[in-house]
Amino acid sequence: MTLFRLLILLPVALLVLISSTGCDGCNEGASRHPAWRVEGQRAPYALTFPAEWIAEPPQSINPHAEIAASLDDTLFLMVIPQKLPSFPTPDVHQLQRLGMETLDRSVDNLIIDRQSPIRLGGAEGLSVIARGELNDDPVRYINAYLVYQGFGYQIIAFAGDEHSEALIAQVDLILASWENLAPPTAAQPAATSP
Repeated sequence: MTLFRLLILLPVALLVLISSTGCDGCNEGASRHPAWRVEGQRAPYALTFPAEWIAEPPQSINPHAEIAASLDDTLFLMVIPQKLPSFPTPDVHQLQRLGMETLDRSVDNLIIDRQSPIRLGGAEGLSVIARGELNDDPVRYINAYLVYQGFGYQIIAFAGDEHSEALIAQVDLILASWENLAPPTAAQPAATSP
């Protein structure tokens, strides 16, 4: 082998070696798009969305939503908080029943697949997995309901039925980030989101 060939092959081999060894922290996509946290304006809560989720105008999904987001225009999630009456204060079962009645009026052939307790920020809530048809398209829903410190929360996520596995995985991540914040005092205004 000539010295010229050796001088050419050595840098090529070095480049191949460098490119094949990977680099911790070299993923530019992860550093450019961190997960994003949002705090409620109408109620004291916060949650964090994975980086790939995009904030949506809440009223574009539901006129009562305070926060809305989507992933790849296929998965959607919204939060509907509300101040509850102080007497009698509805419990989480009443909130869930009212939420599901509203969903049943909006979706054809609604079937509840599963209902179970869920912990949101350390407080006991309820979750419902359901399916139905919206404009003749099969849709999957994952709803969570929480009553905490005088507020009621409906967290509603949905996607086309073909995306139900991704919906479950993503909603689990987001609900795990749920935080019940201290309610603002008279001297402390409600938190603002960026």
